[in-house]
Amino acid sequence: MNLNTEKLKRISFIIGFIITIGFSYMVGISAYHIATTTNGGGYNNSYISDEIYYVDSARRILVNVFGYKGATYPYSGETLSTYYNFEHPPLAKYIIALSMALLGDKPINWRIPSILMASLIPLIIYLGISIKNDIKWIFLGTIAAMISSSDHILIVMGSVALLDIYAAFFLTIAIVMAFRKRLLLSAVFVGLSAASKETGLFGVLALIILIFALYGKKAEALRKIGEVILIILAVILVVYIPLFYHFGVLNILQQTIGGLKWDLQSRPPGPPTSSPSGWLFNVDPFILSYSPLLEASTTPVIEVPAMISAISIFITCLLYKREYCCNVGSVFYVSIFLGFWLVYLSGNRTLYSFYSVILTPAAAFTLIEALNLIIGGKNGKAENNNSSI
Repeated sequence: MNLNTEKLKRISFIIGFIITIGFSYMVGISAYHIATTTNGGGYNNSYISDEIYYVDSARRILVNVFGYKGATYPYSGETLSTYYNFEHPPLAKYIIALSMALLGDKPINWRIPSILMASLIPLIIYLGISIKNDIKWIFLGTIAAMISSSDHILIVMGSVALLDIYAAFFLTIAIVMAFRKRLLLSAVFVGLSAASKETGLFGVLALIILIFALYGKKAEALRKIGEVILIILAVILVVYIPLFYHFGVLNILQQTIGGLKWDLQSRPPGPPTSSPSGWLFNVDPFILSYSPLLEASTTPVIEVPAMISAISIFITCLLYKREYCCNVGSVFYVSIFLGFWLVYLSGNRTLYSFYSVILTPAAAFTLIEALNLIIGGKNGKAENNNSSI
């Protein structure tokens, strides 16, 4: 590579970085505005939607598990004093609790981590795609950042203290690591995603598919799959250590198993529900607040092309060219979507549209992978081979 090409690449990277900072700022400021102007329920109408469960539980963990002695905001009044939301993993609640401890226990501070994570997702996607890659991938990285920042569900879920944005944030890093062929590091972040909300476990299937795509049906592939699964389990178990210590291992395991069974059951009639396919077309979006109206609406102009692209690439992988499975966005998108459909078909017909935020980073990657193939680029295995597994 000559000096002029290297200089042009540096300039392109800086321009793309500045543009992406703008995208991230747009997400952050929009999420912050919603977070500070939306009312909900519970004490003083301060709790938006399911914050009554997660914020109450985070505060109880902060006080009773970690021994916090500072001032606290009143509980929502909607949960029992013994409720810790054991039906979901604890990492996101730890982070909410940390924000309470560092910034003060008040509504905006419950939501600051969500705002930061949502705003960082476009930037992480850009950096993950463009660093140490050529000008084409710098351009595609900027496009991917724009796509993710334009997904309405990212902004909405970045404005509330719910678990899904945490799962999406860590899964974004997992997808980036997989894109850069660092699958063991990707497994760490899949574990952190799953330790935030169990939907992160859908990333396990994606990593298994990617390993087979890289290694084929060899003993080495099975060994790598074993390593990936062990890493994910280890990360999740480490996250649970404070709860194991305080409540007892057996108690937490029983609660967790009960929560997984609960995930496969329909909820009582209530908020709008939709199937995973309904999310593609923004069918019956979940209503987070009526004051003002805040819907967890999806963005069909992103989701529909992403689904078509992901399925096309994935079918090509299965029927013709195994290396097409190295297009990580498509693999993660299909794996997550399939995971939600398995939950739906297993008996839980009350899925909510805000779950779909975990598809946002995979959709952005899928669309730029499709664009890369359209303009004649090689598949993910042939390009971006800048790291080892």
